[in-house]
Amino acid sequence: MSRTRIIKGKYIKTVGENYNITSEGNIFSTAGSQVQEKGVDNGVQYGNFERLGSNINDDFEISFSLKKDGMYSTVVPFGILDFEGNYENANFAFNYSLSLSNIDTLEFKILNEDGSTLYAITNLPEFVVTARRLPLLAEDIIKQKLQYNPLKPVNVWDWKSVFDPYNITSGDYTKIGSYIIFWDGFDNNGIYDSTKFNDKKLKAVIIAKKNGKEKTKEVEFSTNYEKVDWVDVKIDKNNKRIDTTLRVNLKDGGAEGLECSSYLTGARDETHWEERCPWDKIPKKDIIAGKSPIKERTRSFGDLEKLALDGLNYHWGRNKNHAAAKDVKIIGEGYEVYVSTINTQEKSMDDVSLIYNTNGAWKRSGNPGSFTLNPITWIGNLISREAICYNVGYLKGNTWRYREEMNEDIDFKFTSAHEIGHEILKSFGGTGYSYGHKGSVNVVTQSMKDNAPEYPSSGEIDIMPYYPSDPPISIYNRYAAAEKDVLSLIWLTKIKIN
Repeated sequence: MSRTRIIKGKYIKTVGENYNITSEGNIFSTAGSQVQEKGVDNGVQYGNFERLGSNINDDFEISFSLKKDGMYSTVVPFGILDFEGNYENANFAFNYSLSLSNIDTLEFKILNEDGSTLYAITNLPEFVVTARRLPLLAEDIIKQKLQYNPLKPVNVWDWKSVFDPYNITSGDYTKIGSYIIFWDGFDNNGIYDSTKFNDKKLKAVIIAKKNGKEKTKEVEFSTNYEKVDWVDVKIDKNNKRIDTTLRVNLKDGGAEGLECSSYLTGARDETHWEERCPWDKIPKKDIIAGKSPIKERTRSFGDLEKLALDGLNYHWGRNKNHAAAKDVKIIGEGYEVYVSTINTQEKSMDDVSLIYNTNGAWKRSGNPGSFTLNPITWIGNLISREAICYNVGYLKGNTWRYREEMNEDIDFKFTSAHEIGHEILKSFGGTGYSYGHKGSVNVVTQSMKDNAPEYPSSGEIDIMPYYPSDPPISIYNRYAAAEKDVLSLIWLTKIKIN
C-alpha cells in the first residue's frame, strides 16, 4: 500500500463570536458565526457553517490546492538525505478543506499525463494529525533527526516514525476541517517510477460524496528532474528491489600501437622504403616465448563497450549477484539494487572514449567529467583525458611487461565503473568528493595522502578511493560502489514541482 498522510488543520479565528475547542479537538461556534481558517495558503479556507464536525446540512463545500512552497517544492524518494545529511522532503503535499457539513467519502487520486490513474485511494490515509499539534510535530522532527557524522553517515532517516505518536483515526478527514494530504509518489502497487515525473504534466483530483451528491476539485501541475537527466529509478517497495537506469555516452577512441608507418631510408641508389611498426620497439629479450606481440585488435569497440557496461552494472549494483555487496539499507530494510547501463547520446553523461592500447606505454584512464563553476574541473579537463584505456599485450612502464586479455577484461570493467563513477560522485557530493577519490588523494595533484587506508582484507572494497597497495586481480569482484554512493542515484532523480 502506498503511503498517504493527512494532517488536519485546526488553526481558526472567529468573526465577532466566541468558540469552544473540546478535548478531542472538535470546534463549536457559540452562535453560528462565520469561522475562517488561519494560516492555510493557496486560498484553502472555510465558508459559513454552524459547527465543525456536523451533518445538519445536506450541502458541503470542498477546496483543494497544491503546496509547492519551501520544502514542498521538491520530492526525493524515501527522503534520501543529501550529501551533507540535510533533510529532503519525501512527499507531494496538497491542501484540502471541507466546510458546511461532513461527507460520506472522499477519493484522492493522481492522473498521468494521458489521463490514466497513477494512484487512487478512498478513506484510507495512513496518518491523520491535527494541526493543533503540528508545532510539536515540527519540533520532534528537528530533535529526532540525527546530526550528520561524516564518519558514520546516515543515508536515509526514519522520519516517518516521528508521525506515529500524532496519529488519529483514519476516517477523520471526511469531517469538516482543513487538512494536508501527503503522497509519496508510489502507485497502488507499491511502485515508484521516476520517469513518471520527468517532464510530465500530472493532475491531482479529489471527489467528495454525500447522500448521492458528488463534488470534484482538481489541480494540474508539472514535474521534472532537478539535478541530472541521465539516471532513472524504479523502486518496488513490496519486493524490496530498486532498478536503476544509467545513460552514458561511450565513443570509439580507436586503437593505439597497431599502425605501421613507411619511411625512406638508404643513400643514393640504395634508397628504399622500409616499414616501421610499434612492436619493433619491444626488446627481443623481453619477448616471452609463446606470446607474440599483438598486431591487430583482439577487442573491437563493441567488445569494449560491452565490458564497460557490464562493469558498471556489476560494480554499481548491490544485489545477490555481487560477491560482497548484497543490498542497500533503507530504514532497516534491505533493498537489492540492479543497474542497467545504456550507451546513448540522448540525455546521457558527458562523453568518454574507449581506447584499445598495446605495444607501447601503458595509458592512464581518466574522466574529469563535465565543466562546473569549480575551476578545478577546468584544470581537470586540461590535464586529463576523458578516456578509458584497454591496455593489453606488451606494455612499457619501468620495464616491458605482458598483459593478458583475461586479466585486462577484469581490470577494464573495474576501471569503467570507477571512471564513470566520478561523474556520479561529482553530481552528488561535488568536485572535491570526486577528484579527491573520497578523501584518499590530494584533489589537485592526485597524490596519495599519508593517511589513506588500505583496502579491507574481507568484504566489499569501495570502488572509488585509491589505496596504497592494489588488490590482486583475483578479488576485483569485491569492488563495489559504496551504499551511500548507490543511494545517491536515487537522490539524483530529485523531482522539482512546478
